Amino acid sequence: MNPILLNLIESFHEKVSEAEEIMKKEFNIDEPRLFRKQDIPRWGHIGKNKYSFHGIGCRFKFEKAFVDYDYGEHGRNDGFDLWRLSDYGRQFEQFKEYIKTDEIKSDFQTSIDVGEIVRSGGKYDNLYYLSKSI
Repeated sequence: MNPILLNLIESFHEKVSEAEEIMKKEFNIDEPRLFRKQDIPRWGHIGKNKYSFHGIGCRFKFEKAFVDYDYGEHGRNDGFDLWRLSDYGRQFEQFKEYIKTDEIKSDFQTSIDVGEIVRSGGKYDNLYYLSKSI
């Protein structure tokens, strides 16, 4: 896998995990995706951070960055797609040119073709995962 793509995916995962941990702590819950059952507002603030649940995911804005992610089957939050990675990566200098030149698109497809990235087999999950995590 192209090291830039892998770095982007890992950075994305780190921010998603950070967002999830902030919400778990703030709301004293194990699974933020179940916010409706826990009577948690669909959107709001946690300190200087903002969150907004949407459809099957969440957009979490930190003070200097944001991440938009969907929940996969069984509550997984390590899924991604090209749009989410690009949207996230444009915020960071080390990824801007990679995304702007569309190199990310060809690397993403190559990683699918060689099996480094796999699409979920879930009925309602259209996300991709690192094959080593499946």
